[in-house]
Amino acid sequence: MKTMVCVPCTDTVQTDFVQSLLRMKPKGLVAYEFVSGSLVYRNRNELAEKAVAEKTDFTLWLDSDMVFPDTLMIDLMEDMQGRDIVTGVCHMRRPPYTPCIWKTLRQGLTIEENETEGYDDYPRDGIFPVDGCGFACVMVRTSVIEAVIDRYSEAFAPIPGYGEDLSFCLRARACGFTVHCDPRIQIGHIAQTIVTDRSFRAYRQAEAAMKRREQHAE
Repeated sequence: MKTMVCVPCTDTVQTDFVQSLLRMKPKGLVAYEFVSGSLVYRNRNELAEKAVAEKTDFTLWLDSDMVFPDTLMIDLMEDMQGRDIVTGVCHMRRPPYTPCIWKTLRQGLTIEENETEGYDDYPRDGIFPVDGCGFACVMVRTSVIEAVIDRYSEAFAPIPGYGEDLSFCLRARACGFTVHCDPRIQIGHIAQTIVTDRSFRAYRQAEAAMKRREQHAE
């Protein structure tokens, strides 16, 4: 069993990310691949093609501005039993720190007809299906990537109205594959502070308290 850890990046990576990567416990044979460039989707396409060419079993996609637990690969590998794509939970680095998972993701005939709904109230007690996810921390069977490339040529070329990560999810689901999220795997997004689920909930609580004060003042 071989896993390729795929890291698309610009010309630098965060020190905290490197420390997380060095601490991560491997499972099976592991290869590490970094591709840098200004267009992330091209970096991802290059990594995807390399994973298929080298006949890996799994790909673990990590953004270079994330921190994660040292058991990340082991935990995701367990989640992959009978599943195609599994993500942990990471959050946007800026307020309102929304989680990068989507309950609804559908491509319309035009950008205006696209259907996109976030998943702020996601379940916290077990793995659940989603329509799409960001690719900051995702494990994908390489056979899924191969099927998407066979059908669409480019796995990560952006679909109008969507980034390269959600575009991949749309294509993978069109090929009959599923996307799941494990809420027990919480990923930190490196910003001025490390953004986690606690940051998101604290922001929402503060927002709700402000609205209550405004209503009381009226």
